[in-house]
Amino acid sequence: MGKQKETNVRMTLNSSNALWHVISGIGILFVASAIGSIAYILPLSENIVAFLNCIIYVGIAYGLIKLYCEKVIHIKLEDCRITKPKVSPVWALCALLLPVGVSCALMCTPGIFVANSMNASKIANIILVALFGAGISAGVVEEMVFRGFIMRMVEERWGRVAAAIVPSVIFGLLHIINIDMNLRDIILLLIAGTSVGIMFSLIVYQSGSVWSSALVHGMWNFIMIGDILDINIKHNTDAIFSYEMLSKSVILTGGSFGVESSIIAVIGYWIVIMVAFLLLHNEGEQCK
Repeated sequence: MGKQKETNVRMTLNSSNALWHVISGIGILFVASAIGSIAYILPLSENIVAFLNCIIYVGIAYGLIKLYCEKVIHIKLEDCRITKPKVSPVWALCALLLPVGVSCALMCTPGIFVANSMNASKIANIILVALFGAGISAGVVEEMVFRGFIMRMVEERWGRVAAAIVPSVIFGLLHIINIDMNLRDIILLLIAGTSVGIMFSLIVYQSGSVWSSALVHGMWNFIMIGDILDINIKHNTDAIFSYEMLSKSVILTGGSFGVESSIIAVIGYWIVIMVAFLLLHNEGEQCK
């Protein structure tokens, strides 16, 4: 599948307007999350609740972004690269290779691998909750908000370089909320969060829509934080597979936030960034 057609629609934004739209985008994220969390008070099984939360969260976020674009800014969703779902094959492959490669590299460090004993019903429940909760809902909504709406607002006012970096820094900062961290762990998280945000941004620029980055984001979450394979400094009895890292180096373990902030994960992000740069460069050469 080819690259999505880029929008030619231009907006006239001053700094205060652009900043307000960025704040509004973050507000949409929190409002959608709060409404979606209503599903968790229902007396239903965990996987059904995760499915309902996913539907509500994604639906509300999509609807609010669409409403804001059309009624406040007077542009279409497509102008924020929120198009009909379409994924480039190269990024579909990357979506699998990135978390698998990082996981394999992390498991090359000293540690203890355990396949936890659980029945088929429990395994199915973990997979479904990971798919709808960590995978689809977070991957789709965060990409629509950060790499779709917010990135477009920053791009219109300050250009593409700022658009790739600023939402990425915000993305990293928001992950600090509700986590007890020291300064060292915060620095590790900001480096990793900004790096992964830049990675997603370049995927969007290369593919022309948020859907390739949403797939990469969702698959990463599904494998790395969905309790399919938990790689941490402690054995996780709730995961299907657990790898207890024996290393005491926070550079390898990622500190309080976990292996997503590790040097191995950051190297993975930057390998993908280089791939995106090469693809964008080649496209630029072909257009000459």
